[in-house]
Amino acid sequence: MTRPSVSVKIGPWALSLAGLAVLLGSLSCRAGARPENVILITLDTQRADYISAYEPANAATPNVDLLAREGTLYRNAYSLIPITLPSHASLFFSEPPHAIRNYNNGQKIAAKRARPSLVNLFRKKGFATAAFVSLGVLKASFGLEQGFEDYLDEFPPERWYLSAAEVNARVFSWLEKNRNRPFFLWVHYSDPHDPYAPPSSPLDFRLFLNDRQVAETSLQKYTLNEVRLDLRPGKNQLRIEFQNEFDDRPDHFLGRLDRLEFDPALEPPSYQVDFLRGWYIRPSDDIYFFNNNSLIEIRNSAGRRLVKLTFRGIPLLTRQTVPICYRREVEYMDGEIGKLWEKLRELQLFAKTAILLVGDHGEGLGEYHNDFGDPHLGHIHFLYDVYLHVPLIICDPSQDQKGIVRTEYVTLLDVAPTIAAMVGIKPLPHFQGRNLLRLKKKDQPIIFEETYRPEAYKDRFGLLSPPWHLLLTAQNNRYELYNLKSDPGEKANLYDGRNWPLELLPLRKELEDFARDILSGKQDIQIDDKTKEMLRALGYIR
Repeated sequence: MTRPSVSVKIGPWALSLAGLAVLLGSLSCRAGARPENVILITLDTQRADYISAYEPANAATPNVDLLAREGTLYRNAYSLIPITLPSHASLFFSEPPHAIRNYNNGQKIAAKRARPSLVNLFRKKGFATAAFVSLGVLKASFGLEQGFEDYLDEFPPERWYLSAAEVNARVFSWLEKNRNRPFFLWVHYSDPHDPYAPPSSPLDFRLFLNDRQVAETSLQKYTLNEVRLDLRPGKNQLRIEFQNEFDDRPDHFLGRLDRLEFDPALEPPSYQVDFLRGWYIRPSDDIYFFNNNSLIEIRNSAGRRLVKLTFRGIPLLTRQTVPICYRREVEYMDGEIGKLWEKLRELQLFAKTAILLVGDHGEGLGEYHNDFGDPHLGHIHFLYDVYLHVPLIICDPSQDQKGIVRTEYVTLLDVAPTIAAMVGIKPLPHFQGRNLLRLKKKDQPIIFEETYRPEAYKDRFGLLSPPWHLLLTAQNNRYELYNLKSDPGEKANLYDGRNWPLELLPLRKELEDFARDILSGKQDIQIDDKTKEMLRALGYIR
């Protein structure tokens, strides 16, 4: 029996439903897509306003900007502490520094089986895990190695830092060997950290013994230098030739040495050293200020002898020149980040790797004055915006949306739970941060900030609840109050020492309770001599 043919007319609504079904199926697949790999890039000492995606006027960073165009930029991201090791610890453990009991560089982070690092989650899921650090304060011995199969932290004998190019060389080698495994990779660049000296920095320091050159180095790179002095009997003369590219005035001290040692040590009267011309020695901390053509006379009344001279120093920079040097470092680092992008594309990894880029803290470039009245250059001591406002950019190739800018306030605590969520890993119960992939637009946390002695001059605490920024220096019970909306540079302290606006009294109480609870349980910090020398070499202590 022949079945009669039936003509069916499909209305436009049916086509729409069919198309919608296909679209929903497509979105469902897209929503389930996850990156195969994760790279966490931390930029040590990187201010948000020296990334051109945030502020074009200060520096040109096209390679970091590319990441922002491909992903999501968080305009108001904050570190909780302006110190490298505890800031990174808060990032990996999603707990504030005081909860981890890690207050300063040089402290060992205690391993707690019940509260492991983010990296342990990736290790358990079978990811290859590797870390490449560029500052001595992040060496594995201080506790951030938890969960990493590979933790590369070796440094040249004359310095405790690596350039971005040196970091890349190690990273590229590892990527080539592990490109076919899912991986979690931490890349740490620290070029914006003092000393501000890109690899191209000139040889600016020459040392002459009896008019014969015996040493040539770049003082900008703040490396440890050793030179053998072949002393003749009688008077010997050491002369410095130094070119400070920002200051050539003959009546100015152009540089300083914070280490100047003779070995064997002085043995008067047979062997004496006199600083004849162009020196000022500050006895309180053994700092030697010098200018061009400074002279040292060595009187050797014994026979011919060899003496080892060890020295380390930096050029003296002004408030006006430090931002120039800082910008050079940022732009150099950005160029090397671009080479990382090229390597990822070459290995066909860029399109299947999620990248999260974040600063660990900012940097003072002379906007404020230290406790001695000098323009403050560096970090550690203060909690103003320039020290804690950092870049945060997330690029996930499995997501369609690009070039998103979020203005909610977020912190480094949010990094670990967000990275876990990106690859579908359940965050650990102790994580205090939020998953930024599910951030609500009106979600406005109160951000507590902290910095501690002995690296900082004083213990200080902050509370950020925009537009208000409250600061407390515990040692002398000093309060500061700023309105970031009307005074983003934090120059006008609104607290007059007498009255608080009534609406801010609850915030003041929260800050006081926060400081009191921490100081009542704070442990003394013990640092061994080798670590102290490393911290001196990196400028953390004097």
